[in-house]
Amino acid sequence: MPGERLRGQVVDQRLRGYDRRGPEPVTTPERQRMEGSGAKKEIALFVGSLEGGGAERAMLDIGRGLARRGFVVDLVLMRLTGPYLADVPESVRVVGLNTRGLPATLTALVSYLRRRRPSVLLSTLPTCNVAALLARVLLRCSLAVIVRQASHFSMDYATRRFRGRIALSLERALWRFANAVLTNSCAGAEDLKRIAPRIAPRVRVIRNPVVGPNLAARAAEPVDHPWFHDGQMPVVLAAGRLSPVKDHATLVRAFASVAGERMARLVIIGEGVERDRLLALARELGIADRVDLPGFQRNPFAWMARARVFVMSSLFEGSPNALVQAMACGTTVVSTDCPGGTKEILGGGTWGALTPVGDHRALGAAISEAMDNPLTPNELIGRANDFAAESSINGYEAAITAVLNR
Repeated sequence: MPGERLRGQVVDQRLRGYDRRGPEPVTTPERQRMEGSGAKKEIALFVGSLEGGGAERAMLDIGRGLARRGFVVDLVLMRLTGPYLADVPESVRVVGLNTRGLPATLTALVSYLRRRRPSVLLSTLPTCNVAALLARVLLRCSLAVIVRQASHFSMDYATRRFRGRIALSLERALWRFANAVLTNSCAGAEDLKRIAPRIAPRVRVIRNPVVGPNLAARAAEPVDHPWFHDGQMPVVLAAGRLSPVKDHATLVRAFASVAGERMARLVIIGEGVERDRLLALARELGIADRVDLPGFQRNPFAWMARARVFVMSSLFEGSPNALVQAMACGTTVVSTDCPGGTKEILGGGTWGALTPVGDHRALGAAISEAMDNPLTPNELIGRANDFAAESSINGYEAAITAVLNR
C-alpha cells in the first residue's frame, strides 16, 4: 500500500489521520460502513504512540475488541510512530496529533474533541491521562473520561526523577475529574485506593487483553535466530524494554550462575537505554558468547514457544503481559516477586517460581530448577486462558456502559 514519511516514520496513507495543521481524518470503507450502520457510541482511545510497549499494545487490542463489538473507535496518538501501526485494523481510525509535551498535546486534544465529540475518552500513561482530564475540565461538557493505570502507581512514582514525579502528582490531583479509574491488577487497585481513598468507588480492575484467538498460530511461526534451531543448548528468554525498571542486569548475573553449571543461552528481546550496559556486563561476567539482544520482535510468541524458560526480573510491574503470553505458549516461567500483578498471575507461585527482587542468586537457582522440572504446557495454557482478550473487552464494554448510564 502507498506510504508517506512522517517525522522519520513510514506510515501507510490510511494512518495519516487528523492533523491540526493538515487534512481531515482518512476513513476506510469498513469504517464508513460502521458509522452508517447504527453502531454503538463513538469511543476515543488516547495513548502517546504505538511503540513496542505493553500499554500501547493493550490500547490497540482494546480498540480492536471494542470495534468488533460495534463501537466506532478512534485511536488518538500524540505521535504516529511505532511498529504496532501496521497492526491497526481497518475498523479503527488512527488520529495523529503530532505533538510532544503536555501544552501542545492538550491544545491538539481539545481541538480534536471539539470537532469529533466522542462519547467517551479512554486514556493511558501519565501525559495522556493528565491531558485527558484537563481537557474534560476545559471543555465543561458531558464527555466521559476513563483513565487507565498501566503500572503500579506508587512504585512508578518512587523510581521517577523530579519531572516524572511532577507529572504523576498532577495526574493524581486530577483523578477526581475521572468518571472511572481502571487498573489491571488487584494490587494496583489497592495501591490507588490507599493513596487516593476518595476515588475508591470509581476504581475498577480489568485485566489486560492478553490471550487472543490468533496467539497459538503466531506461536507456531518460525523464528529467524540460529540459537532456536540448536537442540543441544536450551534458551532462557526475557522480553521487554531494556530499561532500569526491568532490571535485566539481575537477570544477566543470574544467568551467569546458570551458565557456570550447564549449557544454556540467554536471549532478551526488546530495545532501550540499557542495551550497552547489559552487553558490557555480559562481557565482564565472561558470558558474552551466550547472551544475545536481538532487539524488538513483532512476534514474540514464536520466541516464547521455543524457549526452555521465560524469565521476568522487574523491580515492579502493572500486570505483565509477557508473563501471561509465555504461559499461553506453554513455556515455564520464573519471575521476581515484585510489586504489582505478578503474584496474582502466578497464583502465589503455583504457576511459576517467585524470587526476591534484585536477588540474582535466588533467580539463578529458580531458573535452573525450572529447566529441570518444567510445568506441563496444559497447566500453563489453562492458567493463561484466564486472561483471554474477550473477557477483558467485556470489562471495558461494561465500564464504558456504566459511565454513559450515570
